[in-house]
Amino acid sequence: MAPSLISQLSSILQNPSFPAHLQSAVHAVRDSLDSKQKSASEKENDYPQLHLRIEASIVTDVTTSKQTSDMVLGYIDLRSGQAVPLPPTPVSTPDSTINTEYATISSDSNGCRGNSNAQSHPHKRRKTVSALRPAKATTIQPDESRDHEYESLDLEAAADSSGTKPSVRQVHSDTRFPQRKNPRQEYSLPVLGPTSADKLIAGIWRQLHSPVKLSRLPSIIQSNTDIRTGVSLEVFREINTLCLKYYNQSQSSRALEMIVQAYWVECFEARVAVVRLEKPHLSTTDARMMVLKEACVVLNWKEKDLRNRMAIWRGYKEIKDTGGWACLIFASTGIYRFCKYRTEFGEGLFTRLRHLRSSFEVAADTLHPGWRDLLQVIRQDTSSVYHGHPHEWVNMSEGPAIPLASTYEHLDLPQGFQYQFIEECVLDRTHFGTHDPRRVPELDPDVCLVCKERQSDEIEKNQCLCFPALFGGIRHPVPVQVFRTSTGKNNGVIARCVS
Repeated sequence: MAPSLISQLSSILQNPSFPAHLQSAVHAVRDSLDSKQKSASEKENDYPQLHLRIEASIVTDVTTSKQTSDMVLGYIDLRSGQAVPLPPTPVSTPDSTINTEYATISSDSNGCRGNSNAQSHPHKRRKTVSALRPAKATTIQPDESRDHEYESLDLEAAADSSGTKPSVRQVHSDTRFPQRKNPRQEYSLPVLGPTSADKLIAGIWRQLHSPVKLSRLPSIIQSNTDIRTGVSLEVFREINTLCLKYYNQSQSSRALEMIVQAYWVECFEARVAVVRLEKPHLSTTDARMMVLKEACVVLNWKEKDLRNRMAIWRGYKEIKDTGGWACLIFASTGIYRFCKYRTEFGEGLFTRLRHLRSSFEVAADTLHPGWRDLLQVIRQDTSSVYHGHPHEWVNMSEGPAIPLASTYEHLDLPQGFQYQFIEECVLDRTHFGTHDPRRVPELDPDVCLVCKERQSDEIEKNQCLCFPALFGGIRHPVPVQVFRTSTGKNNGVIARCVS
């Protein structure tokens, strides 16, 4: 069977299963002919010539099964695959007594049907039954024995019609498809990270309790040792000292830079106010642009660059106004990014800095007594307000800190409240004698109970890493402060950051 016209019909009608159905119908006709030939003892495989009759019907709805009119469009020789021409046939006209709006054309070819019936009865609509009829899905009863045969015929017909083998349809899921929950992670609670304001305040406390040394005047860094002679212990120590000096100088320069930039914003606003007084006809915007151009002449910057920098400098000034100079000077390097994007600038941040202002100054004055010397760069003379030990002052929720002794005046002690700060534990020998209650008998006192490694105050000998702030590490000031409780319990201790 030549598939040229069959493939064209399948493409025109958009019915890819048409060749397979036709193949099944041809096999069914041949099977019936074979059975008849065997019963009649005729020669086998002598099949008559088969034709495909193409009809058309005009209907009002594509879902209706009733045919109102049939038209024979032509025949196709299934052996040669060529169309068989139709002889000229008269067009039937409807009877005047029958009220219809359809016209039917009846024709026949190759002697399959006599043409005399159509001419003798031009007013009767002749119904024909073709070998191919669309079957309803509910009435199809597939034969299980021939499922594989039909499947192979469908694949062959589809391959013949398209020229390529049909692709197998599969369902693929991407990462956006909802996945099955992991039972191990189903009950895990979400972890909340610190906000930008929390990181800024934590960085201030960390810098306050660090051993950095701030100085306004740059020190002349000279090395008495030839650091190019080799990597001996003396040279290595000299390199470490040199690194520490430059680090302190860099931190001091950064603090001085922020002080000057925050003060520049104040001078800029003051200059704008003076220009408006001198030239009342200028608006605020014009006065600001005039002062901005005056600054660009000296700085040798573009106006756009200066405006971008001024937005960051204005953030420095706002932090200084609410948290004090100590808050700005001891801010970590993250303050630049914080003031650049201004993600959490608002009354919430300013309220927190306002409450912590005196606490910042207590830590700065007691741990870094010379930090106020940096303000000399803008000719601002300030003296230290707090002195002594960091825990000698009690921070209040509102107002400046007060001395520790004043919070115990209600005890009415004869000599007042006497106290002493100690750096290490002191054992009361009058009560415990020579016995140390912290020691466990039959255990080595120098071995850690957790990691079973040796503990020592000397860094070179210590092998325990469980307590780096106590054994084998540099002991910085404890980042805690004394504060006045609001529940009537007098004083309490609050941790400012993780050491």
